[in-house]
Amino acid sequence: MPAKLKFLSLFLLLIQSSCYIGYTSGDELTEANWFNSKDTLTVWALADIQPRSRGHEEAFEIAITDINDYVPNIDLAIVAGDIVNQTDEETFDWYVQTRNNSYIEEWYEIIGNHDLKTDMGKLFREKLREKVNYSVVKGNILFIFMSDSQRGKATEISDEVFNWWKALVANNQDKIIVVTTHAPLEDSGIPFSSFRDRQIINSKRFTQVLKEYRVDLWLSGHLHLPHGIMNNIVQKDKYEGTIFVHISSIRPEIMGLKESESRLLTFACGSDKVLIRVRNHKDGRFIPNQDRVFTLSKEYGCKNEPSLN
Repeated sequence: MPAKLKFLSLFLLLIQSSCYIGYTSGDELTEANWFNSKDTLTVWALADIQPRSRGHEEAFEIAITDINDYVPNIDLAIVAGDIVNQTDEETFDWYVQTRNNSYIEEWYEIIGNHDLKTDMGKLFREKLREKVNYSVVKGNILFIFMSDSQRGKATEISDEVFNWWKALVANNQDKIIVVTTHAPLEDSGIPFSSFRDRQIINSKRFTQVLKEYRVDLWLSGHLHLPHGIMNNIVQKDKYEGTIFVHISSIRPEIMGLKESESRLLTFACGSDKVLIRVRNHKDGRFIPNQDRVFTLSKEYGCKNEPSLN
């Protein structure tokens, strides 16, 4: 391994291990009086599957097996973009077949920058969903999904889609609002989101709205950073308490030193809390000292049938 890569690997591992300190344990959280395990909505949040080798494909297959065997009662899955590395039919078919081996019936995907390569999202629309900017309602939770619209490393969202999003946010302040994009917002506090190719272009459109209207959670991927890195979840008071959540890649990185990871979010009926956990799929375990609980703008009002808008 080249010296530079070896240093980077050790640096990331040091960051990851140092940032585990200080978080509460999973047992404390799931035994708390707010947590009603009999009536919850649990979301599997994953990103950046984008296989470049058979080993990368196996990482997603192992993640599906891990969830099937050891993590029951997931209601829906969110994939925050970069499903493929190159837009070819074979890889999309592999993804759909692997995904369909899961017991999870509801999957909500968005387009990331790699899903746009060569065909501008044509295969994504053919294989997964025609509508790539959409919303879903579960009880009193509004999930809003916005896809990349242009090639390039940064996430570009058109003004038309922005205005659609703004109207949804403004007109649904009676709901818990969860937004998913591929890249994070600039000024979200997520690492490297200040770099142009690691953010949503013209983020100020969105942050101005966040100063006026509450968005509870903003999920994003794109960065492939381990969940143990500092500021992988950031709550911003200046944006009415929006919680920005980085989702690490399913794909392993740095010769496996960054292992396959995802998140699980659990909303409990009658509670204004959300439990956010980290799942290591290589080891098949949660990382208890990375569990976090946040207070939402309102209580979760229990399950309901999804409604696409």
